[in-house]
Amino acid sequence: MKIVELNALENGAHRNRKTDFNVEIPDGWAIVSEDLATPPTFPFVKNLVQNESGMVVGWAPDQGAYDAAMEAANPLLGAIEARIAQSKEDLATYLETHPLTWTDGEQYSITAERQAQLTGTVVAAQADGQPPEWNSTGGVCREWDVAELTTLAVAIKNRVKALVKYQQTQEVAMRNAASREELDAIVVDYDSVPEVTA
Repeated sequence: MKIVELNALENGAHRNRKTDFNVEIPDGWAIVSEDLATPPTFPFVKNLVQNESGMVVGWAPDQGAYDAAMEAANPLLGAIEARIAQSKEDLATYLETHPLTWTDGEQYSITAERQAQLTGTVVAAQADGQPPEWNSTGGVCREWDVAELTTLAVAIKNRVKALVKYQQTQEVAMRNAASREELDAIVVDYDSVPEVTA
């Protein structure tokens, strides 16, 4: 049977152990009902409910205490996740603010939304045989040759692919950081990723 100490430790965890039925239960401890589900945060539980015989028949997960204990055990955990999230946000901003300069001297947006629109335009032009239209950043749509627009779409895909691969490489380095100093030393500089040449 499992027994649990009714009062939590300073960190919010409850001491607990398995014991034989013939062992006397220490003061301040109680038997845990076999029907009681164990939450993933265990032994970080709160609001212990006992029945009339003193058996613990209910409790609630203590997510806050569990998260604090996990953070204390691995202080880099929150910092690593924050750095990764920031690198992804920075990538989205970079894609939005760094259009691709094409062979015509114009700049073309490389955001995920514009990539999807461009792919749809190329596919539709290939399907219906009509010349596609596309515009540069801030420009007016003009007619394109399907092959020419497909080449632009591939160049944009390759540029974005290189940037995403760079972000993923830096993310792996962040996850492998063994100290705060190592984590802080990881630079995320999207300008360092070479441009696609047409």
